[in-house]
Amino acid sequence: MLLMLGVLPLRAQYQVKATALTHDVKDLSQRNSKVFDQNGERCALIIFETPIPKMFTFNLGAQQIEKRTNKDDEVWIWVSPDVKKMTIRCTDCTALKDYRVALKSGNVYRAKLTTGLPQETATSQNVLVYCEQTPYTISIDGSTPVESNDKSYHTVLPIGVHDVLVSAKLYKPYKGQFRVQRSMAFADTIRLEENFGEIFFNVSPTNYTVSVNDESYENCRSVRLEPGKYTLAIRKDRYEPFEAKVEIAARDQRLIKATLKPAFAVFFISAVEEETEIWVDGQRKANFRCSTELDFGEHKIEGRREGYDTWEYTTTNFSEASPRNIRIPRLNRQFGALRLSFYPQEATVFLDGKPINTQSGVYVASQIPTGVHYVQARMTDYQSVRDSFHINSGKMFVGDYVLNPIALGIATINTDPNIGIYRRVKDNGELLFLGHTHYTGKLPAGENVIELRNLSGVACQYKLFINDKEEHVPVTFPFQRKLMVRSNVAGRKVSIKGGNYPPYPIKANKKVTIDPMVYEINVTKKGYEPYVDTIDLTDPQVPNLIYRANLRKIGAPQDNPHVNKYHSPAFLQRFYDNAGTLYIGIIDFGYTFDLNGTLSDPKMFNHVLTFGALPLRYRMVGLNLVDFEVAVNATPAMSSFCYVPKLSLFIPADRGFAFRFYGGFAFNIYDKSHVFNKADMRQYVLGGAALRFNYVGKFPMDLFAEYKWPINKGAVPPTTNRELYFRVGVSFSTGIDL
Repeated sequence: MLLMLGVLPLRAQYQVKATALTHDVKDLSQRNSKVFDQNGERCALIIFETPIPKMFTFNLGAQQIEKRTNKDDEVWIWVSPDVKKMTIRCTDCTALKDYRVALKSGNVYRAKLTTGLPQETATSQNVLVYCEQTPYTISIDGSTPVESNDKSYHTVLPIGVHDVLVSAKLYKPYKGQFRVQRSMAFADTIRLEENFGEIFFNVSPTNYTVSVNDESYENCRSVRLEPGKYTLAIRKDRYEPFEAKVEIAARDQRLIKATLKPAFAVFFISAVEEETEIWVDGQRKANFRCSTELDFGEHKIEGRREGYDTWEYTTTNFSEASPRNIRIPRLNRQFGALRLSFYPQEATVFLDGKPINTQSGVYVASQIPTGVHYVQARMTDYQSVRDSFHINSGKMFVGDYVLNPIALGIATINTDPNIGIYRRVKDNGELLFLGHTHYTGKLPAGENVIELRNLSGVACQYKLFINDKEEHVPVTFPFQRKLMVRSNVAGRKVSIKGGNYPPYPIKANKKVTIDPMVYEINVTKKGYEPYVDTIDLTDPQVPNLIYRANLRKIGAPQDNPHVNKYHSPAFLQRFYDNAGTLYIGIIDFGYTFDLNGTLSDPKMFNHVLTFGALPLRYRMVGLNLVDFEVAVNATPAMSSFCYVPKLSLFIPADRGFAFRFYGGFAFNIYDKSHVFNKADMRQYVLGGAALRFNYVGKFPMDLFAEYKWPINKGAVPPTTNRELYFRVGVSFSTGIDL
């Protein structure tokens, strides 16, 4: 109700009102009107004067309007003279009902309609002009043309008649008028007539530019032009232009064919020496030989090489496209002079990697090729000198070099018997022999590379740091390595092959001592795919290596793991058992069934719950320090609580399970089964065996059987505390297998 009260005043603001009909006796235009009603009687004409004629509708009851015409500010309706009253409606206005009329056939009547709507007094209206040909320009009533890239042009114009001019490139302009009324927005679609011809191009080669009266088009296939005369030009870099004059009319089509002539010639340039660089007009093209396209005119061709004279050739001002051949001869070498001096005079000197005779510390040469050269001087227990210099044509380079003594330290090096000990010189990689098996002497301060070699020439390297205070550094470097090969199946054959030596068999699961080199491992068994891999045992950081090769049955799925790889801290591949090296448990729990109970009550403590935390395993050995047992019975007064530390041994049987053997103690902390003793601190020795499923995983399960043997008398009768306990059960655990 409140909503209706709020809306009614708003609608009542605008209401259809009409003056009474007046009979226009002077207007005799309808006496011979050809508009008749359904009964064949000539209709009467009612003219309503209103600024918004299109917004009104008329309801005559059972009668109907025979004809209606909307004019600028009037609504003309022809109705039957039998009409007595009508309802006049207008959008957003309260209707005028029961408007009474008294009409005569063939007569004219007039009245005024008002609503109070803003449209009645509006002086402008929205205008929409739609044109398909974009972009276009539009001018209204002679105003400055406006360019539009949108097909729809919106504006607001005064009420009345307006002149419009629409023009677009390649189309005939449109001139017309449209009338803007108050009652509704104006919209009109303008269609422009085509006024162009089209020129098609067939040009070789492609990637050309077409110019039409200085307007350019890139690589176009056709151009639309207004009727008229045009000058066409087709251009391409390094080709002669093509020009033509053409006259085109509306809807005309022309085809222009053109083959552009090259304005360049192909030069084939080669040199006698492969090191010669080819330069053309100051730009490097290639070494030894090349082909290049040169525009008509003069060009400079050069042959260059560092340390040699430059060869030059200038082409004539040519204008023919025929190919040319240019041959660059052998270039003349350039030389300079050199004088080098060294201290101490005994230093060994290399020039460009070749030893030279310094003649008591001085080296002089008069024919040194120009360019960059390198000099190196070294001497035992002195810091090496390296330098580079440039020899210019006709000039002498002078260089003086001094080698400074280096600090030394004392080292003792021990290794395997009959192994040679060497030091690798950093500057030149020279190998200095120090001794066999044992060496004590001075070494340069800093990092030294010690290389060990056996009689067969197999070598491995170690890094040894010596300080500059001549302090004694004892060190032992092992030469040989130890290797153990494991596999997931029994009965396999294992062989290894190192270097150029023939392969030889080794026993699986047994460590063998071998030299440090790269080996090829072969593992075979009937019914399994052969396993081949390469391992590098030259890394001195890992002298012992456990390698595991997992064989796959012939025809097994490809996603079956072929090998498990683990990386040691020294970043060498290790292959451990499927269980990993270390297992860190989080929690374990289980259920045990006591088969024999006690002698006094065979059913006592049949149900035992086990729980614990942090079960650990390193390789095949496990430890449980936080395990407990709670024995329960149907009688709440009967209960027992034990602390049970255990030590386990795991024996892997297959990828999915393993055998577990364990032993330990049980300390009975609390016991209510004997009411005469509140705290029976009995102790037991226990041992058991289990089958562990899902040996490699986050949730292994154990099926186990165990014995418990009491080892103290306690406060209960001897017949009770000396009995054996036999149990079977199941347990679960979760943790991280590393």
